[in-house]
Amino acid sequence: MPPDAIRLDDANTRIPVPTETDNLIVDLPGRGAMHNQPRIMFMTHMDTVPLCAGAKPKLANRKIANEAKTALGGDNRCGCGVLVTLAAELAKQKLDHPPITLLFCVREESGLWGARHVKTQDLGSPVMAFNYDGGSASNVTIGAAARIAGRSRFSAVPRMPASRRSAGSVRL
Repeated sequence: MPPDAIRLDDANTRIPVPTETDNLIVDLPGRGAMHNQPRIMFMTHMDTVPLCAGAKPKLANRKIANEAKTALGGDNRCGCGVLVTLAAELAKQKLDHPPITLLFCVREESGLWGARHVKTQDLGSPVMAFNYDGGSASNVTIGAAARIAGRSRFSAVPRMPASRRSAGSVRL
């Protein structure tokens, strides 16, 4: 990924509470047959609740565990992992895709401050956006600026025999 595709905005200069960093914005140019399609956006937040201060994640038996006596901080390190993996896989597999903006907002837990203070002109005019946040994997919340919302529920179907899978091995 070219270094100029990754930047910080200046949201922390407008946030009324102490904030150490700005929103992180990544612009992925479109690729292949979809390179000239309308831009889409994936967003998440990159803060966690205070209970996670000092967390020390480690991989243990194919699961992420915490070496510290704090909350693990899956909210919202999971969302950050989703977006970073999306960018890495698109690059690694050289998949066709439209232009994509990745937005990592600050200070979500204390009042959505990063999202409130992002300059929309910095986002490249996406026609659609997807927000990743912590919660149940079987629950998807759908919302729009017009405040029309709905909920969808999905059932998980085991991918392999029960004798060979862990609790997280499901296919949606």
